[in-house]
Amino acid sequence: MRLLALFLAAVCLQAQDQKTVTIQTLNVKDILYVLSGGGGNSLALMRDDGVVLIDTKQFGWGRPLLEAIGAVSDQPVKIIVNTNADPDHSGGNAEIPGSPRIIAHQKTKAYLEARGVNPKFLPTETVTDKLSLLDGPDRMEIYYFGRAHTDGDLVVVFPEKHVAYLGDLFPSKAAPVIDVDHGGSAVEFPRTLARVIAEIKGVARVITGHDQGTVNPLDRGYYNNPKTSRWSDVQEYADFNRDFLAAIQEAMQSGKTAEQAAATLRLPEKYKGYDMSQAKSNVESIYAESKFRAR
Repeated sequence: MRLLALFLAAVCLQAQDQKTVTIQTLNVKDILYVLSGGGGNSLALMRDDGVVLIDTKQFGWGRPLLEAIGAVSDQPVKIIVNTNADPDHSGGNAEIPGSPRIIAHQKTKAYLEARGVNPKFLPTETVTDKLSLLDGPDRMEIYYFGRAHTDGDLVVVFPEKHVAYLGDLFPSKAAPVIDVDHGGSAVEFPRTLARVIAEIKGVARVITGHDQGTVNPLDRGYYNNPKTSRWSDVQEYADFNRDFLAAIQEAMQSGKTAEQAAATLRLPEKYKGYDMSQAKSNVESIYAESKFRAR
């Protein structure tokens, strides 16, 4: 038993050692970086008065996350923004030292409270519709547009940098995950994206919530100039979710079951490269939500 325990401990340590957060500069003349690995993508703004960290990854990834930040900045994390309550976006809050200011939507704070998160690591400030942070070239605008992946998804825009991070509102070119337990809505998702498109202007580069297939390695653990999405990709993603919903609603009106609708789903050719692994689940969510609304 002792040998087995030692073996398992060694395996656990090896697994921890394999956790790597890669850091990518968006512009060699700027201080905004993308950090991948350990769940959703994160962003870090490396200011001289402290680091602003957007999403903290899964619990257990705090050390590699802080090591990646430490490779670029010697400043502590002073501000955290959680774009939703998912563990891969907020689980690392407890591993950030000090007492950073934590910003999230009010629904995200409520979900973290219900999960029993230590009050020390809960959001200290909540967003209802919009919050402005900082000024000058580092100005940040944090928006809430409505229900989508959850009912507390935030969008972070850096207007002067022409960069936006949409988190799980645009995770990748894939059918999204709808977190119904946290207020997510497959029916509202395309409407929320339509608001994003209508209200945000001047963005040229978009960081997706999870896509890590665009990384171009130069050296172990450090990556330069990641391939980002364009605003036109966000428009296409909004179109995809709108067309997906319309196709399922048409199937419902024709009397098909959710299983039949999923099996016969056909979308325009321009979406052929999309990951559809969540499609069946989303069809079921649309049926369930539509039946609830019809009561």
